[in-house]
Order: sequence, then structure tokens, then C-alpha cells
Amino acid sequence: MSSAEKAAQVLTQLENLDLRILQAIEQGMIKHEYVPFEEVARYSGLHDSKLEYRLGNLDRLELIYRQKEPYLGYIMNYTAYDCLALNALVKSETLDALGPSVGIGKEADVYEAMTPGNVKVAVKFHRLGRTSFRDTRRKRDYIADRRHISWLYQSRLAAENEFRALRMMHEAGVSVPRPFEQNRHAIVMEYLDAVQLSDVIELDEPGEFLVDILDNVGLAYRAGVIHTDLSEYNIMVNPEGRIWIIDWPQYTASDHPNAEEVLARDVGNVAYYFQRKYSTSMTVEEALVYVKKVA
Repeated sequence: MSSAEKAAQVLTQLENLDLRILQAIEQGMIKHEYVPFEEVARYSGLHDSKLEYRLGNLDRLELIYRQKEPYLGYIMNYTAYDCLALNALVKSETLDALGPSVGIGKEADVYEAMTPGNVKVAVKFHRLGRTSFRDTRRKRDYIADRRHISWLYQSRLAAENEFRALRMMHEAGVSVPRPFEQNRHAIVMEYLDAVQLSDVIELDEPGEFLVDILDNVGLAYRAGVIHTDLSEYNIMVNPEGRIWIIDWPQYTASDHPNAEEVLARDVGNVAYYFQRKYSTSMTVEEALVYVKKVA
């Protein structure tokens, strides 16, 4: 069972005090790797005996980890963080039910979900773990200058960053999933009945698809956004031939000092893919010129 699926089940067993304690640990993890018992008590406002009992319950539900040395401290896992995000999204009447997984990746998991109005949406949970910590710190501007940052809070920043980019681009007319809501490390967005471009076996008019993608890259650039990791793996295509560009947590601004280099890499990735797989005639240089004209 995945973290989010377990969270959806466990959430029904949690009381408000349990959620308050998880929120206290969440707050403490901004400054501590393991949050001292005294800090959990201070943030939650609970007396020691009641707090100890509740922490024991959260431990039995496998939502937290405890260390005894060099001090008594607690840390939550992704299932607990999923509980907090799902609880907030349900309370805000954004979500009503979590459905099956539609994609498990190295840095994010995506699930089907339903709104209270019975509309299918996608929920993306960012999951930047310890193993990718140094790499993401190096690559992503929004965490580079922070001395301490937990992997849960790092995931929250990634979600906030991507949600911000999706809103800007959706307003600018870029073909991205429509963003609905964001809480902690989770984003609720439009569900796409589509597949990755990399999984498409054949295209009727590959040159037109390439131009459509480049048009959207240009519109994004005009809106002040560069993807920075664009490839056939984060371009979605539906049966009618519509494309969407997804996965924007690592975006950079078009006025960044390295913007030209980053844009050229993104455009080159796409143009070269179409050359290699579909023998399109547009060169990387021509594609970059085209994008700048659109922008």
C-alpha cells in the first residue's frame, strides 16, 4: 500500500488532537531533524501525560519515528504528511475521495481523486527524500540558501513553486494542467486523459506537434517561466492530439542570468527528440529562433 493510500485510511482514525500533534512536529521540523519532546509540547499546547499517550498512538499507526538519544525527539514520515495535506484539502471542500495511483516517480506520486462535485482531478504529492537532498539543493534556487531544511518541508516548497508556475502559465494561455488548490506538498490539478509523448508510437503530423510544443514554450517564456527539464517524458498527448506540458517544480525565471542557456537546453531536448524519432527537418537552432519569436 502506498503512502497516500495508507494516509487516506489512517485519516479516519485520527482525532483533532492527533492532527494538532502532527502539525506541531511539522512546525518543529523546520528547525530540527528530530523535534525535541519539549518543542512538540510547546507547539501543541498539550501537557506531558496526554502528549505521551497521543504520541504512542501515532507511533502505533506508523506515522512518526522516535529517537531516544542524544535526546527524546520525533519526526513524521510521508504518510503523516499526506494525512495533514488530505485533511486540509477535504476541509476546504477541494477533495472528497482519493482514487488509484496513476504515476509513481522518483520525486512525486500522482493519484486520481474526486471533488465534492464528483469531478475527477489529479493529486500530485511531491516527495523529495533524503537520497536526492543534495542534488535538489544544488539544482533548485528556492532552497539553495537555506541552512537547514527537512525533506518534508523541501517537498512543500517544491509544490508551492510548481503551483505558482502553473497559475502563471494557465493565466497566460500555456497548455498546462489547470491548477485548483495546493496544500503542503500536494497539488490538486486538472486530470489529463493523456499519455507521455515518449509512449506515443506514431504521430500523424509530427512537425505540427513540434510547433505546438514550441508555441507553448514561447508563451511560457513570455510569461516569465522556463521549464528547465523539458523532454518527451513531461509532455502529455491525448487521443485528439492535444498536448500539455507538466512537471514544473524546478522552473526558473526568464530573467535568470542563465536563462538563455536553460531555454536552449529545453528547446534542444524537444527538437532533437523529434529529429531522432520522426525525422523532422527543424534544427535545434531554428527551433530556438522560433520560440523567441513567439515570446
